[in-house]
Amino acid sequence: MSVFWTYEPILEELRSRGIPGRRVRLWGDVNPVGLASLVRLLRRERPDVLVLTKQREYWMGGLAARLAGRPVVALRLGLNRPIVDDFKRRSAFGPLSDVVIVNSEVVRQGVLATPWLDPAKVHVLYNGVVTDPVDRALGRALLEDVGVPSGSPVVVGAGRLTRQKGFDVLIGAFAEVVAEVPGASLVILGEGGRRRDLEEKAAVSGVAASVFLPGHRDDVRRVMAGTDVYALSSRNEGMANTLLEAMSVGAPIVATEVSGTSEAVRDGVDALVVPPGDAGALARGIVRLLRDRDLASALGRSALERASMTFGVARMIDELEGIFLRALEARGRAGEGGDEWRR
Repeated sequence: MSVFWTYEPILEELRSRGIPGRRVRLWGDVNPVGLASLVRLLRRERPDVLVLTKQREYWMGGLAARLAGRPVVALRLGLNRPIVDDFKRRSAFGPLSDVVIVNSEVVRQGVLATPWLDPAKVHVLYNGVVTDPVDRALGRALLEDVGVPSGSPVVVGAGRLTRQKGFDVLIGAFAEVVAEVPGASLVILGEGGRRRDLEEKAAVSGVAASVFLPGHRDDVRRVMAGTDVYALSSRNEGMANTLLEAMSVGAPIVATEVSGTSEAVRDGVDALVVPPGDAGALARGIVRLLRDRDLASALGRSALERASMTFGVARMIDELEGIFLRALEARGRAGEGGDEWRR
């Protein structure tokens, strides 16, 4: 069994199980040269499954797979948003694909609101996260490396610097946090087009000296291990990987109640959950955890246990294997690779 995917971490876990995989890149959804190149690649390599993770990849990737001899095509959808009703989407979600994988029940319900999509194709697969222990002292050292003063209470956010992630709300909330917890710091990990807007927001809010935007990091989990509070400020999510990463290191969490949040954490048990876009509520949650360290520790321990039990990468791959096997069997192709997959 072989798998072509566009997301490297999952491929690493598949390879560790002896399942060969390869990362492929697609550029745009109307590219005749790219289409022909992908068809040649699929015919040469003959993968059993092609996983497409971006909507701009769905149509061209699905078409290439069909032209190459119909490997199983899986679409991975991670945000709760309407599916546009046009020719490309009807084709991609219809005859050009075999499976639609979503990362939360909320996203599944949103997809099922599309009347022309076959509900039997849609499967919920929670994102997986590594749960290996991370040293808090190392995380704290990494935070100090980006400028956080030694001993400063620190709040961390992470993700692409886009409006969806709500970092403007987080900075607004942080201005209220500093008034209650002087000397606190905010670190936002990530890169994106709204960096300048966020820097201006911090300056206007009077907290520029305490807000750090170190850009993209490959060691997000290790940095999160040193935080006093992790804040998920998103306006919209499917199942936020950064939330799962924070859970996986036992970070105390305040999270907005968007899509998959309620499936990932339980309010008052694994995290404090607040309405999206409400800077005041976000600030109150952060201040509460910065002041009540017993509560913060209890929430962090519970979140770590939940991450280990429900969101481990191994669990995700087990379920993914089952989805792919059933799709292959439905296509009458299990004999081409299904036994190898089971081994």
